[in-house]
Amino acid sequence: MTRRSGTIPEETKSRLLQSAVSEFGEYGFEKASLRRICARADVTTGALYFFFRDKEDLFRNVIAPVTDRLLKLMETHYEMEQNSPDVNIAKGESEDFRIADEFFELYFANQEICRIVLSNREHPLVTSFFDRLIRMMDEQMLLLLTLAHPKLPESRIFNECTIHWFSHLQIDAVLHILSHDLDKTQSKEQLKIMIRILRGGFLSVLPDTGIQL
Repeated sequence: MTRRSGTIPEETKSRLLQSAVSEFGEYGFEKASLRRICARADVTTGALYFFFRDKEDLFRNVIAPVTDRLLKLMETHYEMEQNSPDVNIAKGESEDFRIADEFFELYFANQEICRIVLSNREHPLVTSFFDRLIRMMDEQMLLLLTLAHPKLPESRIFNECTIHWFSHLQIDAVLHILSHDLDKTQSKEQLKIMIRILRGGFLSVLPDTGIQL
């Protein structure tokens, strides 16, 4: 299976994944070479195809530890919001700050993989990941609005277009921070500033602020 005698399958797969991370990080998905990946890992191409169907499957396995973990973090975050004894959007700042901290812990622990995801935004797997993330955000926002203000979904302000736009704003805020050379502490603090700004604009058009919908 490999050029190294006595290597167990788990070690071979791990070396292939580590090699693939380096290859995708350096060349991107399109220009990445399976031959170079195998050479880096010191295994045969037959060993690669024993574990992965093709380059697409290998790429999926490379990014999954980050994309799957992030989706799970968001699911947990949304469950906590939904199960709160006081489902009030105006009181959710601390939970937003908590998930911001968790996100950057994940990012800085997996920077190589995260950069692969961000530098391959046109790849169908990455596009699908972002689409799913935004869909989750849309659904959560609509749910919280319905629970807190049942008539809001019928308003001219909180329609499908507005909610979807707001989800994109949140994603763009994170991407903007990642485009700057900030350390983990600076990134967390910057996102908290942006959360407060986004929340302030959002809360300004809720009914209890006095603005008519």
